[in-house]
Amino acid sequence: MIINSTEFNADLYDILSELRSQLVINKIPLLEKEPKESGNNYQIQCPYHGNGQERKPSAGIRKDTGVFHCFACGETHDLPEVISYCFDRNDMGAFGWQWLLKNFLVIDVEDRKELELDFSRGGRESLANVDRRGQREVQTVFVSEAELDSYRYYHRYWKDRGIEDDDIIEMFDLGYDLKTRCITFPVRDIDGNCLFVAKRNTKTKFFNYPEGVQKPLYGLYELSELAKLHHGNWENDVFVCESMIDCILLWQSGHYAVALNGLGNNLQFSQLNHLDCRHLILATDNDEAGFNARDRIRSKVKNKLITEILFPYNRKDVGECTRAEIDNIREWEVF
Repeated sequence: MIINSTEFNADLYDILSELRSQLVINKIPLLEKEPKESGNNYQIQCPYHGNGQERKPSAGIRKDTGVFHCFACGETHDLPEVISYCFDRNDMGAFGWQWLLKNFLVIDVEDRKELELDFSRGGRESLANVDRRGQREVQTVFVSEAELDSYRYYHRYWKDRGIEDDDIIEMFDLGYDLKTRCITFPVRDIDGNCLFVAKRNTKTKFFNYPEGVQKPLYGLYELSELAKLHHGNWENDVFVCESMIDCILLWQSGHYAVALNGLGNNLQFSQLNHLDCRHLILATDNDEAGFNARDRIRSKVKNKLITEILFPYNRKDVGECTRAEIDNIREWEVF
């Protein structure tokens, strides 16, 4: 949520829940009723009239900006001002702003350790060259090493999502942007040049991409690095999934994988066509959009053996599977 141009790692409901909790602790009888969702707003009791004890909430507060307006008494304020008022502070929102910073701008990161990577990943079978014909430049200005270095922090989010292998975190150069407070995923071309950095807020499920970028296959560079260590025909299989996190989880369990960062585009289909492997395993999401993506791949990608993963009904994607299930994901493979 963005308030006064500052992004907080929480949505409005989380903020209101914490505010109500602290008001109870401080024995302040305001905002006692649970916020009720109504379109782009939450309906709440107005603290500015009736001693905050109105039976039917008459105020609304916008989910995206936190702007408060009471339809009964006409009071309009930003969220820091409302918080200050609830704690009996007449300071134009100064206390409320500090309260937000203290409670929702906590950074839980540490410097990420440099690792010497072993791209052979414990002596896997031989790999051949990854073909470059499916890779075309989508831009000429790459993300600098200095910018990437500024993101090289470890965040507990990785462990929360099941990503615990330091080698994998280093291989994909996963990080954390202190300014935007987002997890960072460098997206590289086959030569290792960083095309752009995708970001994801730790409190939401949405990825942010720079405007106008064309998405290549995520994981293509990592495949090419492995290929440099070996010669001969590539007999290994490659999983194709939607999410970068799904891709990383598959790698962590010993499976080669690439991600579409969506439902597939012509560049990605070309790269899949020219990927020097014989077998693609489709593991896009277990929903209508994911099945449509599988149909598109089958129609666009030729001269490959294509199978797919049929997830159990209660598993939406790789990210919802346990580590043991990902380790043994081939048990769900069908033609």
